[in-house]
Amino acid sequence: MKRILILLIFLAVATVSVGQYKSRLEQFQVDEQRGCAPFTINFIDYLNKCGTCAFDYLGNGVQVATTTFQYTTPGNYTFRVIFQSVGVDDILITVDPNTPPDVEVYSCSVNQVFVKVANKLYDEYRINYGDGTIRNIFASNNQIDQNTYAVGGTYPIKVEGRKQNGAWNCTPTTISYSTSATPMATINQLKAISTSSLELQYTLVPFFQYRLEIAVNSTNFQPVKFLYSNTGAIASTTIDNLRVDDFYYCFRIVPIDPCNSSLPFATGSSGQVCSQNLDLTIQNGSNKLDWQTSVTGISSVDIIRNSNPDYPNLPANTLTFSDGLIDCKINYCYQVVSKYPNGAESISLEKCGTSFIRNNPTSITNTTAVVENENALLTWIQDPAFVPTEYNIFKSNNQGAFFLQGKSTAPQFSDATYSTASNSCYKINYVDKCDNTSAESSPICPIRLTYTLSSGNEVTLTWNDYLGWLAGVLRYRVDKYNRAGSLIKSVDVGNATTLVDKDIDNVNQIVSYRVFAIANQSSLTDPSISNYVEVYKTVNLFYPTAFTPDNKGPIENEVFNISGQFIDKLELSIFDRWGSLIFYSDKKEAWDGTQSGQPMPIATYVWTANVTDISGQTYKRSGTVVLLRK
Repeated sequence: MKRILILLIFLAVATVSVGQYKSRLEQFQVDEQRGCAPFTINFIDYLNKCGTCAFDYLGNGVQVATTTFQYTTPGNYTFRVIFQSVGVDDILITVDPNTPPDVEVYSCSVNQVFVKVANKLYDEYRINYGDGTIRNIFASNNQIDQNTYAVGGTYPIKVEGRKQNGAWNCTPTTISYSTSATPMATINQLKAISTSSLELQYTLVPFFQYRLEIAVNSTNFQPVKFLYSNTGAIASTTIDNLRVDDFYYCFRIVPIDPCNSSLPFATGSSGQVCSQNLDLTIQNGSNKLDWQTSVTGISSVDIIRNSNPDYPNLPANTLTFSDGLIDCKINYCYQVVSKYPNGAESISLEKCGTSFIRNNPTSITNTTAVVENENALLTWIQDPAFVPTEYNIFKSNNQGAFFLQGKSTAPQFSDATYSTASNSCYKINYVDKCDNTSAESSPICPIRLTYTLSSGNEVTLTWNDYLGWLAGVLRYRVDKYNRAGSLIKSVDVGNATTLVDKDIDNVNQIVSYRVFAIANQSSLTDPSISNYVEVYKTVNLFYPTAFTPDNKGPIENEVFNISGQFIDKLELSIFDRWGSLIFYSDKKEAWDGTQSGQPMPIATYVWTANVTDISGQTYKRSGTVVLLRK
């Protein structure tokens, strides 16, 4: 009984003395000397010397009478106590930053849990597992502990830390932990971000440790790093120092048991997700993609072109693809996306190249030529299968060599240097938007219309066959116009290339002609048209060589008269054989064989006529006439 009493007294004394710290001169004590902000200390007058003491808690000369004080700012403070009897005594108070420990909780098999304190903020840690088990661990290079729960369930695991001889007042880290979770890992995305780096996005079940593993091409998996999450949020990691353009890489995430030599769990591994070793070959008219990867687990493949999913849902085993739906001179960028049944996807590096198309554009086969005011206007039909950027127009004069006359961006060209006399022909080619050049067209020869005029004012028109239409000319039409440009008549001449106009027309001295070619091809509705030719018909005078002004008829023999076509003004003068003027008229009057009303004798007389035609041209004619009487 006596020994038990002594033990109880010792325990009581020990309990009182725990946590009490003496001052420098041992004149007083405090209940705590070190702790985290906010940190409260209590003054202990264990020698009963204080009576009416003054307290300077911050060591700055400010004295108070209270025996309790709270420090709010981390730092070192000299707490001074001013005694009336023994003077001043002090003690050093240390206030540490209040930072919760960085704690990782790992699930193990059979209700086991593994706790790791990841930083060394404190010298000692206290772990409360929530099932009544409390353990202390000390700062080291391996701050770990583990516990086995007798019954599965959800427990609050609290970890708090303190410095040596510090108070247990620092903010703890508390984690709600469940023993019933399943360690399933999910890879969300694998993306190539450079030729040497891949980025992996994944989701982990909280509180399990995982190992990321890699396989190069079809080799065995090797460990890369450990993964952990205490939230279950999507996370990512970048794997560097790879050769993404030379190999493909497969990844998987395996849950392991840290309580049992880091052996893998039987279930919970992610499926593998593999990158692609992608190559792009730019070919004539197509862009060819080839890639290497493991097709295991892939459900479908998408081809991304210029950031658009242009070719989705290709078969899972697709390893090559030719894109023929391209235009030339376009920079195309491609990515291959492997889709997996659980929603994971693997995105390749982007490969880019500029497309090209090499072919022979259709040559120009139907060109219509219209000659207007010494300009030749060429208009042609473009094959819609090719998009030209520029046309080249070549010209030949008088069957000479063709030379570049000009360029055009539209399917027409006007040659202001055209001359009918030059016997010009043309050829056309073009460069399409893919930099392909068409063959030159067949010669295009506008209709050149010429004429001859007989002494009797018959007009003979001649022209060349029109060249420029693939199917040729169906027929020609000749239009005739008066001086004002109004149509007089049209004549369909079939395939003839000449026409003789014998029409007697005393009204229209000046006429013009134009030839129209009508195409055999019905879709070519516009005719090819020649140059105009303007014909000035000559004035032909009609007059007798003798007349009988004796009133015995016939009436046309009673006077001397000059007539003809297209006469606007006529001046007639009659002279006798001595050159004396015996008659003059500027009113188109006839001479009746008299002078001043007196009959003139039988003789030969000289006449002159000054004629102005309706076009304004003047003529002078002369001759003799014999006056006879019966």
